Amino acid sequence: MKRKQIQAEILLLLAALLWGVAFVPQKMAMTDIEPLAFNAWRFILGGLILIPVVYWLSARRDAQPGSVGGKQVDHRWKACLPGGAVLGFWLFLGAALQQVSLLYTTAGRAGFITGFYLLLVPVIGLSLGHKTNRWTWMGTGLALFGLYWLADFSQASQLIGDLMVFASAFVFAIQVLSADHLVKRYDALRLACIQFLVCGLLSALASLLSEKPTLQSALDAAWPIAYMMIFSTALAFTFQLLAQRYAAPSHATVIMSLEAVFALGAGWLFLNEVLNTPELIGCGLMLAGMLVSHYGNHSGTHH
Repeated sequence: MKRKQIQAEILLLLAALLWGVAFVPQKMAMTDIEPLAFNAWRFILGGLILIPVVYWLSARRDAQPGSVGGKQVDHRWKACLPGGAVLGFWLFLGAALQQVSLLYTTAGRAGFITGFYLLLVPVIGLSLGHKTNRWTWMGTGLALFGLYWLADFSQASQLIGDLMVFASAFVFAIQVLSADHLVKRYDALRLACIQFLVCGLLSALASLLSEKPTLQSALDAAWPIAYMMIFSTALAFTFQLLAQRYAAPSHATVIMSLEAVFALGAGWLFLNEVLNTPELIGCGLMLAGMLVSHYGNHSGTHH
């Protein structure tokens, strides 16, 4: 069991790395393609590439539990459709806010502020009757203080971007809580697949209504779309799903919070994004807040 736990934590670390680095292609794509059109391509293609993964993992009996918490999980596509559609709506809203924000703010900052959803999950969970403790409040306080340091009030456009990322973190927290509720009843892989396709279709519709999408712009942004489709959607999500059965929840959340650090490192390495001292202090406080919050909490999932 110990070996499986280590393997699971390595898979989670890889997922966090893939998600953290994803902010770079997301940012780079904005020079060639509009935000909603980019999301439409990445999620529709990501959802389609996940379909064979669903059947591959379903064939492996050890990959998917037949029951969660003693309740039988429904594996039928038709049964998973309503829940997947709800998750797809929240994902569409969160991803749209996050992607548009990258027109105004840096990849590293966006990655760090997105990580705030890990803290918002237990806080929003209170309204649903979930229990929390003093560590959550200490962590949230630290992270909010870090967010204040990170926010640059002198640059209006960057502040708009930061606020949009913060709003997306709030939406992702709702999406995580919804997913947490649904995976106890329905097959997680099928829910994810439907979620990505619904998100992609909603993004396509929104893009047609508010942008001027062209096939050429998609071809110009082909490699960022390919990265998001293969690594950020199909691979990272599958790694997370395979790992969640064996990884200790408290360890899982700490590993997932490293996504923010990877985003910062990738922004510096590939986009030459350099943070000043107050921004670094802000990031440090936010990361400390995430770790403190989950010191006493034992639940962790991802967007």
